[in-house]
Amino acid sequence: MDNTSLSFNKYLPFALLYFCFNGVFLPLGVLWTQLLAPVFLIWLLPYPVLSKLKYFFALTIPLFIAHVIVGILDYTFYLKSWLLLLSTYIFCLALWQYLENCHSLRYIFKKILIINAWMTVAALIFLRIPGLRRIFWYDNAMSLGHITFYRLQMMTYEPSFYCTTFAPIVIYYLLKGARKELKYAWLYFALALVPLFLSLSFGVILSITFSLGAIVVWDSRNIIFKKQNLKYFILGVTFIALALGSMAIFWPNNLVFQRMVNVLGGRDLSFNGRTFDSFILSRDIAEKTSLWFGAGLGQTKIYSLPLFAQFYHYTKFTAKDVGIPNAIGDLFATLGLLTVILKLILEVYFYFRTRVSSNYYRLALFLFIFIYQFTGSFIMNIAEYVVWIMAFYPGLFPEFNKKQKSGRLESAVYSQSYAV
Repeated sequence: MDNTSLSFNKYLPFALLYFCFNGVFLPLGVLWTQLLAPVFLIWLLPYPVLSKLKYFFALTIPLFIAHVIVGILDYTFYLKSWLLLLSTYIFCLALWQYLENCHSLRYIFKKILIINAWMTVAALIFLRIPGLRRIFWYDNAMSLGHITFYRLQMMTYEPSFYCTTFAPIVIYYLLKGARKELKYAWLYFALALVPLFLSLSFGVILSITFSLGAIVVWDSRNIIFKKQNLKYFILGVTFIALALGSMAIFWPNNLVFQRMVNVLGGRDLSFNGRTFDSFILSRDIAEKTSLWFGAGLGQTKIYSLPLFAQFYHYTKFTAKDVGIPNAIGDLFATLGLLTVILKLILEVYFYFRTRVSSNYYRLALFLFIFIYQFTGSFIMNIAEYVVWIMAFYPGLFPEFNKKQKSGRLESAVYSQSYAV
């Protein structure tokens, strides 16, 4: 049962740290959830999940030996990146145990949704104050040339990371509303979608759209064509068509449409950089050392500088500017094709092992992050791993479980959990 009646929820502060303040007062690329790895390690001592730490060493030690043979340019960079990867892995173990212990995730999601809404209001106010604007907003002209505009990044270091962090909550409330389990669905939709669209993070937005659309098409017999759902589906499609048509007629030059046109036309620098360019550059980096084992942890930035300068015809890049903003591409460049294959095999294995398809919410998370790993993210992106872990956690939100052939819910004992 939820702890919604409690005035203080002991699991809420950790969730707030992760969702709202993870990178506050820290240098770029470092997060509190990584720096707190020793604390998480101590907390995990009584739990069996800590035994899974051995798999990290079983993977990274052979890779280190391979990289020594291939050649490591900077051992200091390698060690720092290895420690950062270790802290990320420890956080993932802590998150799994957190899900085991926490039985109030619905309450936490609602609190974060409300807090995020108030922070969005503050961000819109700060947008009018030049000295404070950069606290919540990221200025990036992307593919729109002379147009300068701001994308909501909240208190993170970039909009796409914020959106990936927020995505599980967005998907949760979209599914809740679609199941008619929200009293004021339009309000929850607004609280979830307005910040998402203010970020203009098309990689996340399109991945969420495709994942939910795939579920609707895949299970159309139970979702679309059920008598009680068909009218809502038709109304929803009609509303979206009217909204897009109205924008096309009365506001054709809006930023969303302009960027969409540029993406489809192959002129969007940000989208190209996270997709096609990333795979080309990751291959070039891996070829410098080993296609099978990659350049090694922390080595990609060293190899990237001359490659980025040549590829983009720009000579003023620094080590902070270069990197592969694509999870699969970054993994390929850093740890090689063997590790990419291993990751994809594990994703498929855990998909079947944990019966992801038996739960609409977990399936939506899986499809979302599976798509997104090819269009964004990076090898140590904690927000990506959080989505993977939630997708593979078997007991997550059983109210979204699919119906059995008998027509009864797989877990009818959770009928009370439909309440927000």
